[in-house]
Amino acid sequence: MLTLRENEELIKMVRQHKSVIAGAVSWAVIFAGFVTFSFLRFDIYIFGYSWEIAVGAILLATLIILYKIYIWRKNTLIITNQRVVLNIRQGVFSRTVTELLYRDIYDISFRQVGLSALINRYGELIMKTPSGSEIIFDKAPSPGKIVEIINKARSEEKGKYVLD
Repeated sequence: MLTLRENEELIKMVRQHKSVIAGAVSWAVIFAGFVTFSFLRFDIYIFGYSWEIAVGAILLATLIILYKIYIWRKNTLIITNQRVVLNIRQGVFSRTVTELLYRDIYDISFRQVGLSALINRYGELIMKTPSGSEIIFDKAPSPGKIVEIINKARSEEKGKYVLD
């Protein structure tokens, strides 16, 4: 997934908040349960297929759940002692990797909007570069702690150059 450079150490790997997959999983389960219940309870037959459609709905829901878990596991923010790497997957064949060295991070902040974000402690992690671009990691769990970890690593990285 990520090859560390010479003298580079992994500090933390952060995935998006679990609420990202909770919605997709719950909708897939509700869909499969509704279709299965409807076809089996009310003896609905479409061209003589009832059990097959119910099993198909369950398999489709299972595939959706596995796909959403795969995408969730691949969306990561990797913090090392030298840089921050953001891997974002929108789909199986779509990947965006953003690498920021600590000297390239001009400002780092976070934003929590809404009652759900405050209760579940997730938000947007925003890193700004000197060119004015913003790198955003959405639904980061405990974004305040992540900001502290990155700022601590940034200060230690700056200390190396001052002492040398």
